[in-house]
Formats: sequence, structure tokens, C-alpha cells
Amino acid sequence: MRPIYKFLIFAALVTSITACRKAENLNVDYSTFNADHPETNTALDQWLKTNFLDAYNIDVVYRYNRYYHGNTANVTPNRLGDIQPTMQEVLNGFIAPYRKVAGETFSKKYIPKEFVLFGSYSYADGNDPGVAGTAAAGRRITLYGLNDYAPLPEGAFYFWDRQRIMHHEFGHILNQIIPIPTDFESISKGFYKQPYKDTPQETAHQNGFVTSYASGVYTEDYAETISWALINGQAWYDNWANTSSAAGKNRLIQKEQNVINYYNTLGISFKELQREVQNYMRNTLSLNESKFSYWLNRKIYTSMVVNHESASYTKYGGSDAFGQVYKNVKTGINGMAGYGFTFNFLKFNFTSATTMNVEVSFSQGANTFLANYAYNMAINQSTGEVKFTTGTPGGTDNNWVNNANLLRTSVQPLLDYLGNQVFVADWLPVTVDADNYMKYGGFYVKGSPSSYFYGPLAY
Repeated sequence: MRPIYKFLIFAALVTSITACRKAENLNVDYSTFNADHPETNTALDQWLKTNFLDAYNIDVVYRYNRYYHGNTANVTPNRLGDIQPTMQEVLNGFIAPYRKVAGETFSKKYIPKEFVLFGSYSYADGNDPGVAGTAAAGRRITLYGLNDYAPLPEGAFYFWDRQRIMHHEFGHILNQIIPIPTDFESISKGFYKQPYKDTPQETAHQNGFVTSYASGVYTEDYAETISWALINGQAWYDNWANTSSAAGKNRLIQKEQNVINYYNTLGISFKELQREVQNYMRNTLSLNESKFSYWLNRKIYTSMVVNHESASYTKYGGSDAFGQVYKNVKTGINGMAGYGFTFNFLKFNFTSATTMNVEVSFSQGANTFLANYAYNMAINQSTGEVKFTTGTPGGTDNNWVNNANLLRTSVQPLLDYLGNQVFVADWLPVTVDADNYMKYGGFYVKGSPSSYFYGPLAY
């Protein structure tokens, strides 16, 4: 009791002293002593107010407050210079896609009304890998690790990771308001195990999870499925499923469809949202997984069919420049005197990361034949540029020799088109609907995007 007593005497003395001086007017600006004083109104505060509070009624809490991380967590405050660039990318890569696809009403209703930011990740002890984000009560997202910020392009991983966390946590937010469909948990029933850290990534992959973290509990599995499908895109998700076990692939496909159906109940096209997020990831962050050239180089696709009489060309149209080349080939083959040939379509076979062959399908009566032309394929990953040069034939049979030589004059316009210019590999056509985005691809002439060809991609 003695220390308390002494403190009370000291407090009384301080009170009596200040009481005697209360008429004195002290001209002190306390904000100059504490940059994090909650009553300051800095340029950053004004920017956050305009872009978050006024626009969406979202309060961004970036000044350190122990209330927001509890007594068991260890975190550090934010560096002030990291806040605005980070939150600008939250606007661009998270809020803007939802706003465009889901609409203003949905965005203002469901996007959390409080974002809390911390400089470090949240650690419970020395063995804790660190918490990157949390979602609470359908109203708050806490984002950790802002002190890892680096400007683009060096900070590409940082911004990719912010989007991963934001879309994951918003998945939780939605699930806290509209529960996860009851049939989702049963897809991987018996495969959820804690601690998730004991499940290697490849084991999780083969069991039908997008990450080890997803294999811990079905609620995290749902949020991870949403996040990774959005930020890494359909090509990544398809490849992840295709390289899993047969059972794992089936589970991944079921989970994707479950998420699509869930978003449909919210009035949102998940595929439209995915395309918008991918546009951000590709154009802003230059994410490899969002580029056709990246997957072409990894040879996840076996072929691409170009057929101007197909439903896709009827629906999406084509290039006038390449259309003339295609027409010349067709006219040339159909007009070969004495043969009665009918041109069918072109098929581009991606035989390796550096080789490709053009397969010309043609018929004579009821019989169908092929003529093959080999190319080397040099891909520049940073630009997506592709250069085709004449390659070594893949065989000595009729397809590679007799048929190829017979049709060469008719096919020469195509061979010249491919060999005489530099192309850019891209997701084409640009008018493709969201359900087929990243399922079609093609090439346009560098500097002349109106000259292009495309087709559905086969794995």
C-alpha cells in the first residue's frame, strides 16, 4: 500500500500545482512532438479520408494501437511512407475489381468498414511464422507486414502478397456474412489436418488443396481457393489441377465450381472478377502467372486450333490482316488442280518450350490428311515477344515430307507471315468473354495488334 499511497500524494501535489496555473495559456502544438498523435490531420490522413472514408465509409487505422492486436501478439508500427502506396494498390487490385464487377451497392455494403495496418507480421512467439492478415466480424480486415514495402518493380512480390492477403481475408468477410455452402467441407473431408505446417506443399497439392495452409481447416481452404484463383488466374488454377492426382484434380475442380456458385448467389460473376483481378496483376505487377507467354514457355498447352469457320471466330471475330493470309492458304489448297482438296483448319502444336509446328488439315473426299511445318520458337519472358524461325522436321513420314512439299506453295503465305515478323503472345481475342478468358490464346504482330490469330488452347 505504501507505493500507492506515495503515488496518490504525488498526484494530489501535481493536481494542486496545475490548479494554481490553470489560467495560464500554454501555446504548445503537441503534434510536433508525436507524429502519430490521433488528432493530427496530415496529407496522408486527407488522402485516406478522400479515397476510403468519403468514398466507402472505410476507416483506415494505421497509427499503432495495441487494442487491435491483443495481448499475445508482437507487432511493430508502420513506417508512414509505406501507407499510401500500399493502400493505393488495395484500391486498384482489390476494391476496383469488386466495384466494377459487383457494383457500387455491393462494394459499399460488404467491403469492410475498417482496415487496420501494422508494420510487421504478428508473432505469438519465436516459432510463429507470423500472421499476415485477419478478418473479424464481417467488418474489419487487419493487414500486417507493411514494412516490407518496396516500390515497383522491386516490390512486385510485396504487392502480389498484399492482394493475396486482401482477397483471402475478404473471402472470410463474405463467409462471416453469408456462410460457406454446407457441401464444401465434404469435398476434402478426411484430408484436413492440423497443424497445417506438417503437411508439405506437394502433399497438399496432390490431395486437392491450393496451399498447405488450405489443408488445415475447410474455412481456410475456402478463402485460399478464392484468393489463389483470383490472383494467379485460371491458367495457374487449371495447371495446378492438371498436375495433381486424379482425385486431387477432381476436388480442385469441385472447389472452384463451389466458389463460382457461391459468388453467383451474391450476384457476382466470379469469372468476371477473376479477369479484372488478372488485368491488374498482369498490367501493373507484370505477374508471370498472368501471362500467356509464361505458360507457353512452361509448355502446359499442347496445341491451339485456328479455324475461321469455328463458332469462336463467328462470336469473337478475327483480324483482317491475318484473315487475308488464312484466305490465301485456303484458296490455294482448294484450288490445286486435279487433287480435289478441301482445306479444313490450322493447328499449332507446341512440342516444347522452344519448338512448334504448324499442322495443316486438309481432305480429299472422305479422307483427311495432314501437312506439318516445323518452327523454332524463341520467347522473351519479360516482353512476351516470340520469334518463329524455320525448324527441323519432326519426322520423315508423309506429313513432314510428301504432304508438306505438295502443299508448300499454297501454304507459303502463312509460312512467310510467321517467319518475317516478331509476334507477342497474349490472351486473345481481347473480346473473349470472361468464362473463356485464359482458355484462348494467340499471337499478334509486334507494333500491329490488329494483325493477330488465336484459338482455343488444349492442355
